[in-house]
Amino acid sequence: MSAIDHSVDASGISRHVPPWKQTALRAKEALSNSIPAKWKLPTTFETPDADFQRAALDCGILTSRQVALTQLTASELLSMLHIGALSAAELTEAFCARAAIAQQLVNCLTDFFPDEAIESAKALDAEHSETQKLRGPLHGLPVAVKDTYAVKGKRTTNGCAAWYDSEPAEEDAALVQVIKDAGAIIFARTTMPQTGMALETVSPLWGRTLNPYNSKFGSGGSSGGDGALVAMHGAPCAPVASDIGGSIRAPAAFNGLYGMRPTSYRVPRTGLVSQRLGQISINASCGPICHSLSDLKLLVKLIVTHPTLPYEPTCIAGFWKETSPKTKLTVGILATDGIVEPHPPVTRALRDVAASLQAAGHQIIEFKAPIDLWKAALTTWTLYFQNGANETKAALAASGEPLIAQFRHYLDVFNVREHTVSEISECHRQQAAYKKAFVDAWNATAKGTETGLPMDCIITPSAPLAGSPHDFPLWWGYTTIWNLIDYPSIIMPLKSFRLDPIKDAKDTGYHPRDNPFDKPNWEIYDPELWKTQPMTFQIVGRNGRDEELINSAEVIDNVVNTGHSSCDHTL
Repeated sequence: MSAIDHSVDASGISRHVPPWKQTALRAKEALSNSIPAKWKLPTTFETPDADFQRAALDCGILTSRQVALTQLTASELLSMLHIGALSAAELTEAFCARAAIAQQLVNCLTDFFPDEAIESAKALDAEHSETQKLRGPLHGLPVAVKDTYAVKGKRTTNGCAAWYDSEPAEEDAALVQVIKDAGAIIFARTTMPQTGMALETVSPLWGRTLNPYNSKFGSGGSSGGDGALVAMHGAPCAPVASDIGGSIRAPAAFNGLYGMRPTSYRVPRTGLVSQRLGQISINASCGPICHSLSDLKLLVKLIVTHPTLPYEPTCIAGFWKETSPKTKLTVGILATDGIVEPHPPVTRALRDVAASLQAAGHQIIEFKAPIDLWKAALTTWTLYFQNGANETKAALAASGEPLIAQFRHYLDVFNVREHTVSEISECHRQQAAYKKAFVDAWNATAKGTETGLPMDCIITPSAPLAGSPHDFPLWWGYTTIWNLIDYPSIIMPLKSFRLDPIKDAKDTGYHPRDNPFDKPNWEIYDPELWKTQPMTFQIVGRNGRDEELINSAEVIDNVVNTGHSSCDHTL
């Protein structure tokens, strides 16, 4: 009789492994087992270091029709679904297959339930066949949902091992209910960083989500699983990513996609799972990551006008003010925030956008931030963690898992600690002053415009770099300022832009500013390392005027991206 190995539990995991690692091993094994054998990558398949999108097409798993379908935008697919040219079941299976491939290549999922989703799609097809009515504007569209929203019957981990064995949600988050009511079919949950406070998606529980363009880079965060999955065409869109400091915009930017952070009070947030729900000084916002501006407009309009919103405590009653885009825009260019200088290709891209708009007859003006953006960052991080991040630290201590490097760096740099009521009151006074300063500066642009009206929008970098190497503590300032003052903002790809090692050579004569972020940002730049990255830029609008911002973005998109499609498809 062989001796029983008491160092191994029933799952085969050594008891000498720390509890959080045991949890992570169980989580990853369960996720791997959820992928059907027919969608597993061949054992002989060689994973590349870059261009994971091409690898997904070359692996031999997808049919030619599945490839063509999954290359289409959400708007294009919905047009086919609504006229009966495509069934929800066929489309759901196609995206489940491609999402399975994406997971094996870039690690972007936390939960995968294709059989359940395909059955739901079949039921939706039967309902449509019987009634000849659509469930809603997203009828039959397969989507994944970030692992920060409550989804009925599913666990939500927030990237923390301590929460993996939590009870499944008893009801859907408000926005999950919105997209379900609209007819969307949820087939997976997507990765996010531990606690959600990092612009790279990595956690001890789920591991690291890779950038589809370069394995040495992250996919952004905190909605990095959404960004990577959509870039890999494993979902047509991410309808409800979330953003409290750049978490929609960084993944959209680093994956070459469209994304929008709406004004926070216009979207429902009930059912968001976080260690910081008591923090209401800077509210999270929720919005889409997608392949086209038409998709973005469809999804934003849906989530801010749902009929139940008048009864939702976290936002104002839903409304949408439809207006026609202007024929001539006045655009303010905020080329640098004066804290961290953008890399050469980011600066060149902004110049190209400004030149194209000017050539098309739009007015370009220079806009400078009316406040000290370093002081604004200190205010922002104080308001994020008013009690010194005690809830976050407690959640991690429960499992013994370590803090991820990027988050630990921010806690140190911004001296995150417990604050007194008086200190927080002063931060709120500063926040109000920053809002007033931006209102005044925006209004003052009317003195220099050809129309005599204030500028329509601001164009500024998405980030100081076009992608982020793993664990690099990048500067959030180009996105967080708009969270602090609650201005809506859109990330837009510049589809024709290609990084050029000669045009975008490193400026060896640059002298970094005296702060913790500028020197590391400049030192890390190597055009060869970034050469495969897509380029994007950010468009910012005024508080509450999300419709006007989308209209301005439509005009800009038509100028800078006309004739350049991110989707090559043939059915």
